[in-house]
Amino acid sequence: MRRTGYPRVSLLLILILGVSALPGFSQAPAAQAKAPAAKTQAEYDAYKAVYDEKDPKKKAELGEKFLANPAFKESDFIPNTHTIIITSYANDKNWAKVMEAADRAAVLPNADNRLKGFAYGNAMIAAQNANNVDKVLSYGDKVLVIDPNDLNTLITLSAAIPAKLPADDAGKKTALDKAADYAGKALAGIAPLMAKASAQEKPQFVQIDGQLHATLGLIAYSRPDYQKSIQEYDTAIKSTPKDDVAHFYLALDYQALAAQASKDYQAALKAENEAKAAKAEQPTIDELAAKRGGLEDDIKKYRDKALDEFGFATAIGGPVAIQAKDALTKLWTSKNDNTDGLDAFIAQKKQ
Repeated sequence: MRRTGYPRVSLLLILILGVSALPGFSQAPAAQAKAPAAKTQAEYDAYKAVYDEKDPKKKAELGEKFLANPAFKESDFIPNTHTIIITSYANDKNWAKVMEAADRAAVLPNADNRLKGFAYGNAMIAAQNANNVDKVLSYGDKVLVIDPNDLNTLITLSAAIPAKLPADDAGKKTALDKAADYAGKALAGIAPLMAKASAQEKPQFVQIDGQLHATLGLIAYSRPDYQKSIQEYDTAIKSTPKDDVAHFYLALDYQALAAQASKDYQAALKAENEAKAAKAEQPTIDELAAKRGGLEDDIKKYRDKALDEFGFATAIGGPVAIQAKDALTKLWTSKNDNTDGLDAFIAQKKQ
């Protein structure tokens, strides 16, 4: 099972990181070495109208008219106008137009890396909001060509890659390795910023730290390495205890471990019975019986942990609550032969 969504970087964190991304908080490229200057009064008035407009829809329209005006085709304000248009479409949540405007800006003859990075970064987040994973990955890769250490892009891509893995084993491994590398780089980049963060800023870094560990948990689950996944999700939940998806995948991890323990239990039971039938020495039988008993304990332990985590995911009531409730009901019924006490169990988790 794959995660159907992936973490989105919070607006306040974007401000802290100082990178371009979400609507209303996109940063224009740094000022050019030579300040742009109007060649005519008409050009100045038209650009000022774009700059002064507050309504994002009207602002984008004015910007498009400025770019379309043949009298301004040599204007120094063209790069700035492109950034204004991208930001305005983002503020208007017109994700298709953000991507279209970003593509136009990035291929300008005089587009420098600042403008390209700004355009592709905003297009990546627009694609994320449009749930277009392919374009998230495409735009994100273009940002990393320009700046391999861009934190927002590393965070976004590390979470997006596991959402659409290749079908073949080799491709899947390569993609998961890339996602793990990006998440690791992002964690390393966040650490010094978190250490220097103010009391007001720190909770945002704690949240993104938790999101990155959740991403690593999903990567480990997809490998599959259930023990590693549990370790990462446990760390994530310490930062974001109401992450229902993290609780849900923790439950899946424990359920997978219970299934493996059940398989091993059947093999251990068979070996014990065969030893008894063959009249093996008692120490050998005792050892096999102890192994079988330990696996039986593991099955119960992992099953109960899965119940707990499905319970938390259900109680939180987030995007996976319905899936969690269905899985919880099946597992509860398997253990108890009925659903008696299930509602009380969920209510207890809500506490």
